[in-house]
Amino acid sequence: MNRVTCLFALVVLVAAPMRVSAQSQAGVGDVLSGLRSGGGWVGIPIVDGEGSFSTVTVPTMALSLAGCVNVWYGHSGSWDIEAREQMLGSVLRIQAEPGIGVPFQHDFGLQAQVDIDFRWSEARDTTLLLWVGIDLAGEGGESVCEPDYGGG
Repeated sequence: MNRVTCLFALVVLVAAPMRVSAQSQAGVGDVLSGLRSGGGWVGIPIVDGEGSFSTVTVPTMALSLAGCVNVWYGHSGSWDIEAREQMLGSVLRIQAEPGIGVPFQHDFGLQAQVDIDFRWSEARDTTLLLWVGIDLAGEGGESVCEPDYGGG
């Protein structure tokens, strides 16, 4: 479970913005800044209750990472997330509830490639707002699960 959850976090913060062709180098810099500052928010388009994305192979350079994934508290229902890490052949299936963090810790290999599917318990359109907290020092803890809502 921890291995793919961490891959999910790294992919959402690093690879997902890179897969958008219009994304500029400044955007990648913003993502890396988010990693250094402890995490960031991502928006994932959901159509008829489902969304997904796949990444290219990204270098992970044997990175050790701890963190947390947290669905925005304002969402309703539940969220099934399935992450398939192609390089390691592992699969993670979790159910996330709004406002409840799912912590992780993982030691990466040299590369990662992930396919992620999101399924909402409601068959509607929305943008899934997801906090991905990162602790590059590897300490983890509950604070990394607390989303930064910015100024209050």
